[in-house]
Amino acid sequence: MFAPKLTLTLTPRTEADTYAPDINEATITILSLIFEFKLASAVHIAHFLGEPEVSRYLYTKLRRLWQGGLLESLDLHAGTRLGMPRYYMLGKEGLKVLAQHFHWDKIQIKTYPSVASLISSGLFPHEAGIVELASLEAQNASPTLKITFTGEINSLAREVRSDKRIEVLTPDYTVGYTINNTKETVYTEFERTNKANALMLRKIERYVNHFGSGEEKNKTLRVIFENERMERSFWFTMLLDKPQLLQGLRIVTTNLSLIGSPEQFLKPIYSTERSVDLKRDGRVFADLTERVKLFEFL
Repeated sequence: MFAPKLTLTLTPRTEADTYAPDINEATITILSLIFEFKLASAVHIAHFLGEPEVSRYLYTKLRRLWQGGLLESLDLHAGTRLGMPRYYMLGKEGLKVLAQHFHWDKIQIKTYPSVASLISSGLFPHEAGIVELASLEAQNASPTLKITFTGEINSLAREVRSDKRIEVLTPDYTVGYTINNTKETVYTEFERTNKANALMLRKIERYVNHFGSGEEKNKTLRVIFENERMERSFWFTMLLDKPQLLQGLRIVTTNLSLIGSPEQFLKPIYSTERSVDLKRDGRVFADLTERVKLFEFL
């Protein structure tokens, strides 16, 4: 999604930019969305809200929040394939507003990444990829198919161990698909680097242990890989080393080459335990030729 090197510089303000925005429901909704996903462009926010991509009101609202110091922004120029989008992130004043209007966990507020950390580390390309995927998927909502999203912040699951709250689940975002009063929950992990498969399997084991027997009903773990090579490597390791994990939770995978539009999320682009086949052609490999839908009702 992004070139290896990005030059990230925050949009500077001048005295002429000073503005005191209204703290109303629309303000809280926008700040909460950005809080959940850490960063977002106007187009991403429009997709989540089911609004037109070109909305003068939304663009003006975001600028007012930036002028008031509730948001920080930056424009991506050379180095991306996404044109020149303007990304917004929560400023210190925005965090204060959310803390005043919501009963956010103190740990969430205290550990929330600063704007400086987002733009000075490898976090930005990963978080930008996550919000891009989620906002694409959001466009599939319809009168008969309800799709809800929870960003990384509220997708975290913690358990108390030795008087300490330990993170046990860390999905990048969570999606709820509801149709005919039946809800399916999809915990989504976006893997864009060559993380060791052993680390990924340990993460999956935490999911299985957290849900326990019977609690995994209507729950799916979805892993979206950067490319098919990473996806094949994952299934090769899973089926040979840890096949028992597949008994405790439904796992599906796909990769970015199969996701080019919102509609693709509803098509047969996923691999599952039943669709993957280990074959031998001089060496053993995972064959991902057969693909299935995320859910049969889609």
